[in-house]
Amino acid sequence: MCSASAPLDILVLSDLHEPDPAAASGPVSGRRGEWARLFAMRAIERLRQQGIEPGLILVLGDLVDDGNAPGAEAAWMRLAGQLLGTGIPVLAVPGNHDERPERVAALFNTEPGLHRIGGYGFLVFHDPRVAGDHFIRSDADLSLPQRAAADHPGLPLIALQHNPVFPAIASPYPYLLDNAGDAAASYRDAGVILSLSGHYHPGAGPAERDGVTYVTAPALCESPFGFLHLRLDGARATVTRHSLRHEEPGLCDTHCHTEFAYCATTVTAAGGIELSRMLGLERVCLVEHTFQLYFPRPYAWSFKWAGEPDAVAAAWSRPQRGRMAAFRAFAGAVRSPAVRVGLEVDLYGDGRLLLAPEDADGWDILVGGIHVIRDVTRNETPQAEAERLFLRDVEAYLASPIHVLAHPFRFFPWNGYRKPEHLYVEVADRLAATGKAAEVNFHGNEPEPAFFRACLERGVKIALGTDAHNLLEPADLSRHLRFLRDLGVADADLPHLLFRP
Repeated sequence: MCSASAPLDILVLSDLHEPDPAAASGPVSGRRGEWARLFAMRAIERLRQQGIEPGLILVLGDLVDDGNAPGAEAAWMRLAGQLLGTGIPVLAVPGNHDERPERVAALFNTEPGLHRIGGYGFLVFHDPRVAGDHFIRSDADLSLPQRAAADHPGLPLIALQHNPVFPAIASPYPYLLDNAGDAAASYRDAGVILSLSGHYHPGAGPAERDGVTYVTAPALCESPFGFLHLRLDGARATVTRHSLRHEEPGLCDTHCHTEFAYCATTVTAAGGIELSRMLGLERVCLVEHTFQLYFPRPYAWSFKWAGEPDAVAAAWSRPQRGRMAAFRAFAGAVRSPAVRVGLEVDLYGDGRLLLAPEDADGWDILVGGIHVIRDVTRNETPQAEAERLFLRDVEAYLASPIHVLAHPFRFFPWNGYRKPEHLYVEVADRLAATGKAAEVNFHGNEPEPAFFRACLERGVKIALGTDAHNLLEPADLSRHLRFLRDLGVADADLPHLLFRP
Protein backbone atom coordinates (compact mmCIF):
# COMPACT_ATOMS: atom_id res chain seq x y z
CA MET A 1 0.00 0.00 0.00
CA CYS A 2 1.14 3.55 -0.74
CA SER A 3 1.37 5.96 2.17
CA ALA A 4 -0.93 8.98 2.31
CA SER A 5 -0.01 11.54 -0.35
CA ALA A 6 0.87 15.09 0.71
CA PRO A 7 -0.97 17.99 -0.98
CA LEU A 8 0.39 18.94 -4.41
CA ASP A 9 -0.29 22.21 -6.26
CA ILE A 10 -0.31 21.86 -10.03
CA LEU A 11 -0.45 24.37 -12.87
CA VAL A 12 -2.48 23.00 -15.80
CA LEU A 13 -1.95 24.51 -19.26
CA SER A 14 -3.38 23.46 -22.59
CA ASP A 15 -3.56 24.44 -26.25
CA LEU A 16 -0.77 26.98 -26.60
CA HIS A 17 -0.77 26.76 -30.44
CA GLU A 18 2.50 28.58 -31.02
CA PRO A 19 2.47 29.41 -34.75
CA ASP A 20 5.31 28.95 -37.20
CA PRO A 21 6.51 32.41 -38.28
CA ALA A 22 7.15 31.05 -41.78
CA ALA A 23 3.65 29.61 -42.19
CA ALA A 24 1.97 30.63 -45.44
CA SER A 25 -1.35 31.32 -43.70
CA GLY A 26 -1.95 32.95 -40.37
CA PRO A 27 -3.36 31.25 -37.28
CA VAL A 28 -7.04 30.62 -36.77
CA SER A 29 -8.84 33.86 -35.92
CA GLY A 30 -8.68 34.67 -32.23
CA ARG A 31 -5.65 32.53 -31.46
CA ARG A 32 -2.68 34.38 -30.02
CA GLY A 33 -0.26 31.51 -29.79
CA GLU A 34 2.70 33.82 -30.36
CA TRP A 35 2.15 35.00 -26.77
CA ALA A 36 1.44 31.61 -25.22
CA ARG A 37 4.95 30.93 -23.89
CA LEU A 38 4.90 34.31 -22.15
CA PHE A 39 1.41 33.55 -20.85
CA ALA A 40 2.67 30.25 -19.45
CA MET A 41 5.25 32.13 -17.38
CA ARG A 42 2.58 34.63 -16.34
CA ALA A 43 0.42 31.75 -15.15
CA ILE A 44 3.25 30.54 -12.90
CA GLU A 45 3.70 34.07 -11.58
CA ARG A 46 -0.05 34.50 -11.03
CA LEU A 47 -0.11 31.46 -8.74
CA ARG A 48 2.98 32.63 -6.90
CA GLN A 49 1.39 36.02 -6.33
CA GLN A 50 -1.33 34.15 -4.48
CA GLY A 51 1.14 32.26 -2.35
CA ILE A 52 0.87 29.06 -4.41
CA GLU A 53 4.11 27.37 -5.45
CA PRO A 54 3.42 24.83 -8.21
CA GLY A 55 5.02 21.46 -7.61
CA LEU A 56 4.16 20.26 -11.11
CA ILE A 57 3.21 21.71 -14.50
CA LEU A 58 0.91 19.77 -16.83
CA VAL A 59 0.69 20.69 -20.51
CA LEU A 60 -2.23 18.96 -22.22
CA GLY A 61 -1.40 19.19 -25.88
CA ASP A 62 -1.34 21.37 -28.98
CA LEU A 63 1.88 23.03 -27.94
CA VAL A 64 2.31 24.27 -31.52
CA ASP A 65 -0.11 25.16 -34.27
CA ASP A 66 1.49 22.91 -36.88
CA GLY A 67 3.70 20.04 -35.80
CA ASN A 68 4.79 19.45 -39.40
CA ALA A 69 6.04 23.00 -39.91
CA PRO A 70 9.80 23.62 -40.15
CA GLY A 71 9.74 25.68 -36.98
CA ALA A 72 7.88 23.15 -34.83
CA GLU A 73 11.02 21.53 -33.42
CA ALA A 74 12.40 24.89 -32.29
CA ALA A 75 9.03 25.87 -30.81
CA TRP A 76 8.78 22.65 -28.78
CA MET A 77 12.37 23.13 -27.68
CA ARG A 78 11.77 26.73 -26.57
CA LEU A 79 8.73 25.76 -24.51
CA ALA A 80 10.45 22.74 -22.97
CA GLY A 81 13.53 24.76 -22.07
CA GLN A 82 11.47 27.57 -20.62
CA LEU A 83 9.22 25.40 -18.45
CA LEU A 84 11.84 22.87 -17.39
CA GLY A 85 14.21 25.74 -16.66
CA THR A 86 11.92 26.85 -13.84
CA GLY A 87 12.97 23.79 -11.88
CA ILE A 88 9.35 22.65 -11.64
CA PRO A 89 8.66 19.10 -12.92
CA VAL A 90 6.73 19.07 -16.19
CA LEU A 91 4.54 16.45 -17.86
CA ALA A 92 3.52 17.24 -21.45
CA VAL A 93 0.96 15.39 -23.58
CA PRO A 94 1.03 15.83 -27.39
CA GLY A 95 -2.11 17.10 -29.10
CA ASN A 96 -3.61 16.64 -32.53
CA HIS A 97 -1.50 19.58 -33.81
CA ASP A 98 1.71 18.10 -32.36
CA GLU A 99 2.24 15.80 -35.31
CA ARG A 100 5.42 14.22 -33.91
CA PRO A 101 4.45 13.03 -30.44
CA GLU A 102 7.78 11.24 -30.00
CA ARG A 103 9.60 14.60 -30.15
CA VAL A 104 7.30 16.08 -27.51
CA ALA A 105 7.93 13.05 -25.33
CA ALA A 106 11.71 13.30 -25.78
CA LEU A 107 11.99 17.04 -25.17
CA PHE A 108 9.77 16.98 -22.08
CA ASN A 109 10.97 13.56 -20.89
CA THR A 110 7.33 12.45 -20.80
CA GLU A 111 6.97 9.00 -22.31
CA PRO A 112 3.49 7.45 -22.33
CA GLY A 113 2.67 5.44 -19.25
CA LEU A 114 2.71 5.93 -15.49
CA HIS A 115 4.69 8.81 -13.95
CA ARG A 116 4.92 8.96 -10.16
CA ILE A 117 5.35 12.48 -8.81
CA GLY A 118 4.76 13.75 -5.28
CA GLY A 119 2.92 10.66 -4.15
CA TYR A 120 0.52 10.64 -7.12
CA GLY A 121 0.36 8.57 -10.29
CA PHE A 122 -0.09 10.39 -13.59
CA LEU A 123 -1.20 8.24 -16.52
CA VAL A 124 0.08 9.83 -19.74
CA PHE A 125 -1.69 8.79 -22.93
CA HIS A 126 -0.57 9.38 -26.53
CA ASP A 127 -3.79 8.46 -28.31
CA PRO A 128 -3.15 7.71 -32.00
CA ARG A 129 -4.96 9.33 -34.91
CA VAL A 130 -7.12 6.92 -36.89
CA ALA A 131 -8.54 9.21 -39.60
CA GLY A 132 -8.87 12.97 -40.02
CA ASP A 133 -9.38 14.43 -36.57
CA HIS A 134 -10.50 11.14 -35.02
CA PHE A 135 -8.40 9.62 -32.22
CA ILE A 136 -8.77 6.33 -30.38
CA ARG A 137 -7.40 4.70 -27.21
CA SER A 138 -5.52 1.47 -27.99
CA ASP A 139 -6.32 -1.76 -26.21
CA ALA A 140 -2.93 -1.73 -24.50
CA ASP A 141 -3.57 1.77 -23.18
CA LEU A 142 -7.07 0.87 -22.07
CA SER A 143 -5.47 -1.67 -19.75
CA LEU A 144 -2.91 0.80 -18.33
CA PRO A 145 -5.11 2.20 -15.49
CA GLN A 146 -5.92 -1.27 -14.17
CA ARG A 147 -2.27 -2.36 -14.36
CA ALA A 148 -1.13 0.79 -12.55
CA ALA A 149 -3.76 0.35 -9.84
CA ALA A 150 -2.75 -3.30 -9.35
CA ASP A 151 0.97 -2.54 -9.21
CA HIS A 152 0.58 0.46 -6.88
CA PRO A 153 -2.35 -0.08 -4.52
CA GLY A 154 -3.56 3.12 -2.90
CA LEU A 155 -1.69 5.40 -5.32
CA PRO A 156 -4.07 8.22 -6.42
CA LEU A 157 -4.28 8.03 -10.22
CA ILE A 158 -4.79 11.00 -12.57
CA ALA A 159 -5.27 10.44 -16.32
CA LEU A 160 -3.79 12.92 -18.82
CA GLN A 161 -4.77 13.07 -22.47
CA HIS A 162 -5.47 15.67 -25.15
CA ASN A 163 -8.90 14.57 -26.39
CA PRO A 164 -11.65 14.77 -23.76
CA VAL A 165 -13.31 11.63 -22.47
CA PHE A 166 -16.40 13.06 -20.74
CA PRO A 167 -18.85 14.82 -20.89
CA ALA A 168 -20.14 14.87 -24.45
CA ILE A 169 -19.61 18.10 -26.40
CA ALA A 170 -22.41 19.37 -28.61
CA SER A 171 -20.43 19.86 -31.82
CA PRO A 172 -20.07 18.11 -35.18
CA TYR A 173 -16.30 18.26 -34.66
CA PRO A 174 -15.06 15.05 -32.97
CA TYR A 175 -13.52 16.49 -29.83
CA LEU A 176 -13.89 13.30 -27.77
CA LEU A 177 -11.94 10.11 -28.23
CA ASP A 178 -13.80 7.80 -30.59
CA ASN A 179 -13.90 5.16 -27.85
CA ALA A 180 -14.33 7.60 -24.97
CA GLY A 181 -16.79 5.22 -23.30
CA ASP A 182 -14.18 2.49 -23.11
CA ALA A 183 -11.63 4.93 -21.68
CA ALA A 184 -14.12 6.11 -19.05
CA ALA A 185 -14.87 2.50 -18.09
CA SER A 186 -11.17 1.80 -17.65
CA TYR A 187 -10.91 4.79 -15.31
CA ARG A 188 -13.93 3.67 -13.32
CA ASP A 189 -12.66 0.14 -12.92
CA ALA A 190 -9.18 1.28 -11.82
CA GLY A 191 -10.44 3.91 -9.37
CA VAL A 192 -8.90 6.85 -11.27
CA ILE A 193 -9.78 10.00 -9.30
CA LEU A 194 -9.35 12.62 -12.03
CA SER A 195 -9.17 12.84 -15.82
CA LEU A 196 -7.60 15.95 -17.38
CA SER A 197 -7.90 16.84 -21.06
CA GLY A 198 -7.43 19.76 -23.44
CA HIS A 199 -8.44 20.23 -27.09
CA TYR A 200 -11.86 21.83 -26.43
CA HIS A 201 -10.75 25.46 -26.14
CA PRO A 202 -13.55 26.83 -23.93
CA GLY A 203 -12.77 24.17 -21.33
CA ALA A 204 -15.34 22.23 -19.33
CA GLY A 205 -16.04 20.73 -15.94
CA PRO A 206 -15.47 19.58 -13.34
CA ALA A 207 -18.03 16.87 -14.08
CA GLU A 208 -18.35 13.61 -12.14
CA ARG A 209 -19.17 10.17 -13.52
CA ASP A 210 -18.83 6.81 -11.77
CA GLY A 211 -16.58 8.30 -9.11
CA VAL A 212 -14.21 9.92 -11.63
CA THR A 213 -13.95 13.72 -11.95
CA TYR A 214 -13.47 15.00 -15.53
CA VAL A 215 -11.98 18.40 -16.32
CA THR A 216 -11.13 19.95 -19.69
CA ALA A 217 -8.58 22.78 -19.43
CA PRO A 218 -9.21 26.00 -21.40
CA ALA A 219 -6.92 27.13 -24.20
CA LEU A 220 -4.12 29.43 -23.12
CA CYS A 221 -3.93 30.89 -26.63
CA GLU A 222 -7.47 32.30 -26.76
CA SER A 223 -9.20 35.00 -24.76
CA PRO A 224 -9.66 35.04 -21.81
CA PHE A 225 -6.33 33.14 -21.80
CA GLY A 226 -7.28 30.64 -19.14
CA PHE A 227 -5.41 28.05 -17.10
CA LEU A 228 -6.14 25.85 -14.10
CA HIS A 229 -4.79 25.50 -10.60
CA LEU A 230 -5.23 21.91 -9.49
CA ARG A 231 -4.68 21.01 -5.86
CA LEU A 232 -4.43 17.34 -5.05
CA ASP A 233 -4.83 16.29 -1.45
CA GLY A 234 -4.89 12.52 -1.31
CA ALA A 235 -7.97 11.38 -3.18
CA ARG A 236 -9.43 14.91 -3.23
CA ALA A 237 -8.95 17.21 -6.22
CA THR A 238 -9.84 20.90 -6.19
CA VAL A 239 -9.77 22.79 -9.50
CA THR A 240 -9.71 26.59 -9.77
CA ARG A 241 -9.94 28.32 -13.12
CA HIS A 242 -7.96 31.51 -13.75
CA SER A 243 -7.87 33.97 -16.64
CA LEU A 244 -5.09 36.38 -17.56
CA ARG A 245 -7.59 38.75 -19.16
CA HIS A 246 -9.26 41.32 -16.90
CA GLU A 247 -13.03 41.64 -17.13
CA GLU A 248 -13.34 44.72 -14.90
CA PRO A 249 -14.21 47.75 -17.09
CA GLY A 250 -12.16 50.90 -17.38
CA LEU A 251 -8.80 49.62 -16.15
CA CYS A 252 -5.61 51.51 -16.94
CA ASP A 253 -1.97 50.59 -16.33
CA THR A 254 -0.66 54.04 -15.49
CA HIS A 255 3.04 53.14 -15.33
CA CYS A 256 4.53 50.98 -18.09
CA HIS A 257 8.12 51.49 -19.20
CA THR A 258 9.56 51.04 -22.69
CA GLU A 259 12.79 50.09 -24.41
CA PHE A 260 14.01 53.64 -23.72
CA ALA A 261 14.55 52.73 -20.05
CA TYR A 262 18.06 51.75 -18.99
CA CYS A 263 16.42 49.56 -16.34
CA ALA A 264 14.20 47.76 -18.87
CA THR A 265 14.86 44.12 -19.61
CA THR A 266 12.35 42.73 -22.13
CA VAL A 267 9.59 45.35 -22.01
CA THR A 268 8.80 47.26 -25.19
CA ALA A 269 6.25 49.88 -26.05
CA ALA A 270 4.71 47.62 -28.68
CA GLY A 271 4.51 44.74 -26.21
CA GLY A 272 2.98 46.88 -23.49
CA ILE A 273 0.36 48.21 -25.87
CA GLU A 274 -0.54 44.82 -27.34
CA LEU A 275 -0.71 43.09 -23.97
CA SER A 276 -2.93 45.82 -22.57
CA ARG A 277 -5.30 45.47 -25.50
CA MET A 278 -5.43 41.66 -25.32
CA LEU A 279 -5.78 41.50 -21.55
CA GLY A 280 -8.77 43.80 -21.28
CA LEU A 281 -7.36 47.17 -20.26
CA GLU A 282 -9.00 50.34 -21.49
CA ARG A 283 -5.64 52.04 -21.87
CA VAL A 284 -1.98 51.96 -20.94
CA CYS A 285 0.38 54.80 -20.05
CA LEU A 286 3.90 54.57 -21.46
CA VAL A 287 6.11 56.59 -19.13
CA GLU A 288 9.87 56.96 -19.08
CA HIS A 289 12.41 58.16 -16.52
CA THR A 290 13.58 61.69 -17.32
CA PHE A 291 16.93 61.08 -15.62
CA GLN A 292 17.53 58.16 -18.00
CA LEU A 293 16.49 60.17 -21.04
CA TYR A 294 18.60 63.24 -20.24
CA PHE A 295 21.82 61.59 -19.07
CA PRO A 296 24.19 58.86 -20.33
CA ARG A 297 23.79 55.56 -18.52
CA PRO A 298 26.75 55.74 -16.07
CA TYR A 299 25.98 59.28 -14.95
CA ALA A 300 22.25 58.58 -14.75
CA TRP A 301 22.84 55.66 -12.39
CA SER A 302 25.26 57.65 -10.24
CA PHE A 303 22.35 59.92 -9.18
CA LYS A 304 24.91 62.72 -8.81
CA TRP A 305 22.70 64.89 -10.98
CA ALA A 306 20.33 65.27 -8.02
CA GLY A 307 22.89 67.64 -6.43
CA GLU A 308 24.58 69.04 -9.54
CA PRO A 309 22.35 71.68 -11.17
CA ASP A 310 25.13 72.72 -13.53
CA ALA A 311 25.26 69.19 -14.97
CA VAL A 312 21.50 69.27 -15.46
CA ALA A 313 21.71 72.63 -17.25
CA ALA A 314 24.48 71.29 -19.48
CA ALA A 315 22.41 68.24 -20.42
CA TRP A 316 19.44 70.41 -21.29
CA SER A 317 21.61 72.65 -23.49
CA ARG A 318 22.79 69.77 -25.69
CA PRO A 319 21.07 69.04 -29.01
CA GLN A 320 18.16 66.63 -28.54
CA ARG A 321 18.68 66.85 -24.72
CA GLY A 322 20.10 63.37 -24.62
CA ARG A 323 17.36 60.99 -25.82
CA MET A 324 14.44 63.16 -24.75
CA ALA A 325 13.66 64.53 -28.21
CA ALA A 326 13.71 61.03 -29.65
CA PHE A 327 11.35 59.77 -26.96
CA ARG A 328 8.99 62.71 -27.48
CA ALA A 329 8.77 61.98 -31.20
CA PHE A 330 8.28 58.27 -30.59
CA ALA A 331 5.64 58.92 -27.93
CA GLY A 332 3.75 61.23 -30.25
CA ALA A 333 3.68 58.54 -32.92
CA VAL A 334 2.28 55.81 -30.64
CA ARG A 335 -0.24 57.97 -28.73
CA SER A 336 -3.88 57.00 -29.26
CA PRO A 337 -7.11 56.92 -27.24
CA ALA A 338 -5.89 53.62 -25.76
CA VAL A 339 -2.27 54.72 -25.31
CA ARG A 340 -1.24 57.66 -23.15
CA VAL A 341 2.35 58.83 -22.90
CA GLY A 342 4.25 60.60 -20.17
CA LEU A 343 7.29 60.80 -17.94
CA GLU A 344 8.45 59.57 -14.55
CA VAL A 345 10.10 62.61 -13.01
CA ASP A 346 12.56 63.05 -10.15
CA LEU A 347 13.67 66.15 -8.25
CA TYR A 348 17.06 67.81 -8.41
CA GLY A 349 18.85 70.78 -6.86
CA ASP A 350 16.68 72.63 -4.38
CA GLY A 351 13.57 70.62 -5.18
CA ARG A 352 12.97 71.47 -8.81
CA LEU A 353 11.35 68.97 -11.17
CA LEU A 354 13.88 67.26 -13.44
CA LEU A 355 12.08 68.48 -16.54
CA ALA A 356 13.48 71.00 -19.01
CA PRO A 357 11.19 73.95 -19.78
CA GLU A 358 10.78 72.84 -23.39
CA ASP A 359 9.71 69.39 -22.20
CA ALA A 360 7.16 70.55 -19.64
CA ASP A 361 4.07 70.44 -21.84
CA GLY A 362 2.38 67.97 -24.14
CA TRP A 363 2.33 64.90 -21.89
CA ASP A 364 -0.75 62.94 -20.89
CA ILE A 365 0.66 61.97 -17.50
CA LEU A 366 3.54 62.94 -15.21
CA VAL A 367 4.49 60.47 -12.49
CA GLY A 368 6.61 61.61 -9.55
CA GLY A 369 9.03 58.88 -8.51
CA ILE A 370 11.12 59.22 -5.37
CA HIS A 371 14.30 57.30 -6.22
CA VAL A 372 16.83 59.55 -4.49
CA ILE A 373 16.50 62.22 -1.81
CA ARG A 374 19.06 65.01 -1.78
CA ASP A 375 21.02 65.16 1.50
CA VAL A 376 20.09 61.59 2.49
CA THR A 377 23.10 59.25 2.67
CA ARG A 378 22.47 55.57 3.22
CA ASN A 379 23.79 54.27 6.54
CA GLU A 380 24.64 57.81 7.66
CA THR A 381 21.50 59.95 7.71
CA PRO A 382 19.37 59.18 10.81
CA GLN A 383 15.84 57.84 10.30
CA ALA A 384 14.18 61.02 11.62
CA GLU A 385 16.21 63.24 9.31
CA ALA A 386 15.47 61.02 6.32
CA GLU A 387 11.76 61.31 7.14
CA ARG A 388 11.98 65.11 7.34
CA LEU A 389 13.73 65.31 3.97
CA PHE A 390 11.23 62.87 2.49
CA LEU A 391 8.36 65.16 3.49
CA ARG A 392 10.27 68.11 2.02
CA ASP A 393 10.41 66.31 -1.32
CA VAL A 394 6.79 65.18 -1.12
CA GLU A 395 5.83 68.84 -0.71
CA ALA A 396 7.92 69.73 -3.76
CA TYR A 397 6.27 67.03 -5.84
CA LEU A 398 2.77 68.01 -4.79
CA ALA A 399 3.48 71.63 -5.70
CA SER A 400 4.55 70.52 -9.19
CA PRO A 401 2.43 69.48 -12.19
CA ILE A 402 2.69 65.73 -11.51
CA HIS A 403 -0.51 63.70 -11.56
CA VAL A 404 0.59 60.60 -9.60
CA LEU A 405 2.97 60.00 -6.70
CA ALA A 406 4.60 56.67 -7.53
CA HIS A 407 5.53 54.00 -4.94
CA PRO A 408 5.44 56.72 -2.24
CA PHE A 409 7.26 54.92 0.60
CA ARG A 410 9.46 52.55 -1.39
CA PHE A 411 12.48 54.80 -0.89
CA PHE A 412 12.77 53.79 2.76
CA PRO A 413 13.30 49.99 2.52
CA TRP A 414 15.35 50.44 -0.64
CA ASN A 415 17.78 52.58 1.36
CA GLY A 416 17.87 50.62 4.60
CA TYR A 417 15.21 52.54 6.56
CA ARG A 418 11.99 51.52 8.24
CA LYS A 419 8.80 52.60 6.55
CA PRO A 420 7.49 55.56 8.58
CA GLU A 421 3.98 54.37 9.36
CA HIS A 422 3.28 57.51 11.40
CA LEU A 423 3.52 59.54 8.16
CA TYR A 424 0.86 57.62 6.23
CA VAL A 425 -2.04 59.83 7.26
CA GLU A 426 -0.03 63.02 6.80
CA VAL A 427 0.95 62.12 3.23
CA ALA A 428 -2.61 61.02 2.45
CA ASP A 429 -3.87 64.39 3.72
CA ARG A 430 -1.44 66.22 1.46
CA LEU A 431 -2.40 64.16 -1.57
CA ALA A 432 -6.06 64.86 -0.92
CA ALA A 433 -5.42 68.58 -0.53
CA THR A 434 -3.57 68.81 -3.84
CA GLY A 435 -5.67 66.41 -5.90
CA LYS A 436 -2.78 64.06 -6.69
CA ALA A 437 -3.20 60.30 -7.05
CA ALA A 438 -1.37 57.62 -5.07
CA GLU A 439 0.07 54.67 -6.97
CA VAL A 440 -0.38 51.02 -6.00
CA ASN A 441 2.89 49.53 -7.24
CA PHE A 442 4.34 46.03 -6.68
CA HIS A 443 7.63 46.51 -8.54
CA GLY A 444 10.17 45.67 -5.85
CA ASN A 445 7.63 47.03 -3.44
CA GLU A 446 4.83 46.03 -1.10
CA PRO A 447 2.09 48.66 -0.96
CA GLU A 448 1.06 49.72 2.55
CA PRO A 449 -2.58 48.84 3.40
CA ALA A 450 -2.79 51.46 6.15
CA PHE A 451 -1.57 54.23 3.83
CA PHE A 452 -3.96 53.34 1.03
CA ARG A 453 -6.82 52.94 3.48
CA ALA A 454 -6.14 56.52 4.59
CA CYS A 455 -6.06 57.63 0.95
CA LEU A 456 -9.41 55.97 0.20
CA GLU A 457 -10.98 57.55 3.28
CA ARG A 458 -9.89 60.98 2.03
CA GLY A 459 -11.02 60.55 -1.56
CA VAL A 460 -7.50 60.29 -3.03
CA LYS A 461 -7.60 58.72 -6.48
CA ILE A 462 -5.71 55.45 -6.81
CA ALA A 463 -3.45 54.77 -9.79
CA LEU A 464 -2.71 51.15 -10.71
CA GLY A 465 0.83 50.97 -12.05
CA THR A 466 2.70 47.83 -13.00
CA ASP A 467 5.97 49.80 -13.31
CA ALA A 468 6.67 47.19 -15.99
CA HIS A 469 10.30 46.53 -16.85
CA ASN A 470 9.79 43.18 -18.58
CA LEU A 471 7.02 41.62 -20.63
CA LEU A 472 5.79 39.52 -17.73
CA GLU A 473 4.38 42.66 -16.15
CA PRO A 474 2.39 45.00 -18.47
CA ALA A 475 -1.39 44.88 -17.95
CA ASP A 476 -1.17 42.42 -15.03
CA LEU A 477 -3.26 44.23 -12.45
CA SER A 478 -4.46 41.14 -10.60
CA ARG A 479 -2.44 41.87 -7.45
CA HIS A 480 -3.50 45.51 -7.53
CA LEU A 481 -7.17 44.61 -7.68
CA ARG A 482 -6.84 41.97 -4.98
CA PHE A 483 -5.07 44.53 -2.79
CA LEU A 484 -7.96 46.98 -3.17
CA ARG A 485 -10.56 44.27 -2.56
CA ASP A 486 -8.77 43.35 0.65
CA LEU A 487 -9.25 46.98 1.69
CA GLY A 488 -13.01 46.62 1.14
CA VAL A 489 -13.22 48.16 -2.34
CA ALA A 490 -16.01 46.66 -4.45
CA ASP A 491 -15.53 46.25 -8.19
CA ALA A 492 -18.54 48.51 -8.74
CA ASP A 493 -16.64 51.32 -6.99
CA LEU A 494 -13.54 51.09 -9.16
CA PRO A 495 -14.64 53.60 -11.84
CA HIS A 496 -15.07 56.24 -9.12
CA LEU A 497 -11.86 55.48 -7.23
CA LEU A 498 -9.27 54.88 -9.92
CA PHE A 499 -7.14 57.51 -11.57
CA ARG A 500 -7.33 57.45 -15.37
CA PRO A 501 -5.55 60.09 -17.48
